[in-house]
Amino acid sequence: MRKTTRFLFPLLAITFLLIACNDNEKTASSLKITDIPATSKSKEAIAAFQEGLAFSDDNNGNKARDAFAKAIQLDPNLAIAYMYKSNFDLSVKEGMDDLTTAKAHLDGASEWEKMYYDLQQTYITNDWNKRLEIAKKITAAFPDAARAQVDLGYVYLSGNESDKATEAFQKAIDLDPKWRGGYDGLVNRYVGSEPKDFKKAETNALKVVELMPKSSNAQISLGDCYRAEDDLEKAKVAYMNAIELNPDEPVAYSKKGHVNSFLGKYDEARNDYSEAAKHDVDASNSNLFSALTYVYAGDTKTAMQSFMDYVAKADASGNSKSKIAGDKLNYLSNCAMISFHTCDAAKLREVVTMMQGPSDQIGNDVGSAEQKSLQKASLLYWSALADINDGKLDDAKAKAEEIKTTLASVNIPSKLQDYEMVQGCISMKEKKYSDALSHFEKANPNSVYTNYFKALANEATGNKDKAIELLKQVSVYNFNGVDYAVIRNEVKKKLAMP
Repeated sequence: MRKTTRFLFPLLAITFLLIACNDNEKTASSLKITDIPATSKSKEAIAAFQEGLAFSDDNNGNKARDAFAKAIQLDPNLAIAYMYKSNFDLSVKEGMDDLTTAKAHLDGASEWEKMYYDLQQTYITNDWNKRLEIAKKITAAFPDAARAQVDLGYVYLSGNESDKATEAFQKAIDLDPKWRGGYDGLVNRYVGSEPKDFKKAETNALKVVELMPKSSNAQISLGDCYRAEDDLEKAKVAYMNAIELNPDEPVAYSKKGHVNSFLGKYDEARNDYSEAAKHDVDASNSNLFSALTYVYAGDTKTAMQSFMDYVAKADASGNSKSKIAGDKLNYLSNCAMISFHTCDAAKLREVVTMMQGPSDQIGNDVGSAEQKSLQKASLLYWSALADINDGKLDDAKAKAEEIKTTLASVNIPSKLQDYEMVQGCISMKEKKYSDALSHFEKANPNSVYTNYFKALANEATGNKDKAIELLKQVSVYNFNGVDYAVIRNEVKKKLAMP
């Protein structure tokens, strides 16, 4: 149940092994703590956990998961290993089970481990304020730990507090300039969050390459910066460098496939995604990206059929119910976006009906009232968009208000972004373009689809310069997802770009 890619590899001066002996605990507590003090009597388990941490920091999910599993096998009481493994589990249920087991083994754990468990619980209750409070407590309790600052930075980033995130990542660098964590954080912040700065992202990515010259994922991160800068050929070289460094890393093949998708080399892209699947324990992402190549090619019918075929095959995959539900929901969400953008309300309603079962499964697997509310709100969002496609604007407005009511108890800053998106789309249909723009300004600021609608609203209000500025940004977004796939060709045509 990976919640983020925020965990990054430390170059530790000191390795901590805390055991039940009080004298050893006193010795450890007198030292300068620079990273997680994992609690175990087994040196082998600690070594396996640290290996998992290294793979986690390098964003190598498959190897991280295996290393954490090995640590658990060596010491079934190692609570922190269960917690970190949950970040890379392939299904929601497996992640929840790991967190439950971690809780049962918290007695005797270090203060950091206990607070980290509380931090992870906030992803179950979707309580961002509590998450921020705990992340700050960890940084206060462990002021010499760069990792704590990185975790705090990602909490800020998830709340769209980019300036504070930047400060936390920079503090991590100041604490440990030889560790990649803070630099990676700044790459993610400058590439993915407003206000973006791709040159600053590239500078930090190059620093990671300097620190970790044998890291394939450092090359992948650098390639992502080049993509953001619309230098696709340079990005492809970086991804090929990553493959050369680690031919068994699936992400590099997928990223190379993204570049080929944007260059119109769809057969090559599908071959890249197929190769990625060969090196991955989970082919669902490769399936998704392969289907999107047809959207980029202008063939949404084939794309929809591909997604529906994957949905139909999921039940026979042999995976757990939770994994199947997650895969189906992912495929169907892509279908929903395509249906909305192509104004196929009937198909969108059919897809929403199909989403109900998997959505309920995920809500039940997590088990919290807040998660169930988020699942319900998501279905209401797609249903409201179907109403908009049908011209049933009063029904869409009613569903928008139901979204608001449903999420009233959820404590995350971004909870009403979908509500604002629905209201903006309604206003566009009503030709209330200034109102629409006001709503889109409150929708997800980091979404390419939001910026696309901002451009349309600006164009409709007569602010053509701003519209063109936004369309230019959207046209070279270059990060693969169904939201970009459905608009890319249209935007390039509007700009008369090749």
